Amino acid sequence: MRYILTLCIAFTFTGCSPRIHSESDTTIAAKDSLSIVSDTYLARLTKLEKFNGVVLLEKNGHIILRKAYNIGTDTSSSLFVTEKSQFDLRSVAKLFAKVSLVKLENEGKLKRTDLLERYIPGFPNGDKITIQHLMDNRSGLPRELGASVKHPIELTADEVVALAAKEALEFSPGTKQQYSNVGFQLLYYIIGQLHGGSFSGFLENAFFWPLGMNHSGGNFDEDLGRLTDYAYGHYLNDDNSIVCECSVLENEMKMGNLHSTADDLALFLKKLDQQNYKSITHNGSISHAGGTRGKRAYVERNFEDQYTIIFLANYDALPFEKLVRDLQSILRGQTVKMPEAIDRKSVYISPAILKKYEGTYDLVDAGHLTLTIKLENDSLYVYQKGINNGVLYPENENTFFSDKTSEESIRFVEDKPGEYFILMDFQGVQWKGIKTYGN
Repeated sequence: MRYILTLCIAFTFTGCSPRIHSESDTTIAAKDSLSIVSDTYLARLTKLEKFNGVVLLEKNGHIILRKAYNIGTDTSSSLFVTEKSQFDLRSVAKLFAKVSLVKLENEGKLKRTDLLERYIPGFPNGDKITIQHLMDNRSGLPRELGASVKHPIELTADEVVALAAKEALEFSPGTKQQYSNVGFQLLYYIIGQLHGGSFSGFLENAFFWPLGMNHSGGNFDEDLGRLTDYAYGHYLNDDNSIVCECSVLENEMKMGNLHSTADDLALFLKKLDQQNYKSITHNGSISHAGGTRGKRAYVERNFEDQYTIIFLANYDALPFEKLVRDLQSILRGQTVKMPEAIDRKSVYISPAILKKYEGTYDLVDAGHLTLTIKLENDSLYVYQKGINNGVLYPENENTFFSDKTSEESIRFVEDKPGEYFILMDFQGVQWKGIKTYGN
């Protein structure tokens, strides 16, 4: 029988005896403690099949942990990674864009207060949208290009801009904040134009080559000779088997599609300092997350607590937000609860009650992600973009889950008699969904 132990580990940064431990000894002891705690945490998470990837942690300029974690031991498996594996960065590319724009501004090549029309003449509302609006997701542009765009991967940079110009604003620039991949596609384009080439070409000249980031680049560059150890993404299938996403998805975009290693990202983060990059520092940190099906990435440099977090995963069934928070806590010397197995139980709920929850729900703050809940075969099923994403199991009359080993839930809350909205707890974040269609 397998036993999972829950440990709460606390540690301090002081030695037991000044007479025995010098200041340097104390630093080493603290570093070793952080290494043990973080490695134990990640090893347990991996054993629970909740992580597969590479982690690099630093504290006070010292490497605390640099290690690959693998669910399986088969080195020939597409899932298997090493410390040198090259991962898809996804939206971490947006951090590279922000740093690039600060660099270009410092060089006098643009201002973040510049209007979009200066760089893309004739763009609708370009006289209202600034570079800063695009950086802050306050442009009003939608999260993605319209549904009529079937194969974004085939689009050229100019075609992306032309399609973005057809999108209506969802709010007046500067009045709200809403995540927009479309807005960052425009920033990648502008950076590339100022460089006289592509966004990844700018990064090569400005960061990759000067910093010795020899294993980083664009996934669609003409020369992919350095892309030698790419970690393909993996996801958990309905039958709980791990499936490789071993081809490029048609809904991907070429601009901003980057790969890198944990070591290369550490070199990049070391370049960033609080003074020159104050404008993109929030709560004492410069950070960004990224992900899509089968892939997750996170980088953070914290100036107040003097730590760096980098993790790159080629498997998406991980508790992303919780992992970030727990690694932050560990590096701050705080107590964390070690990962443990979850085994949720479902109960019977009558179809008459389930029927009340049918409808389409708009998660506005998640970029208008829409979920359709349908009652089929006396159970609730979730559909996204017409695709059946599986059954929802009732934990009680209001709370449902899709994976009994996960804390993620959908809760139905009665707003008015007979009218419901949903609260979706996903990877440590709660999203509210307003019913837009249904009883």
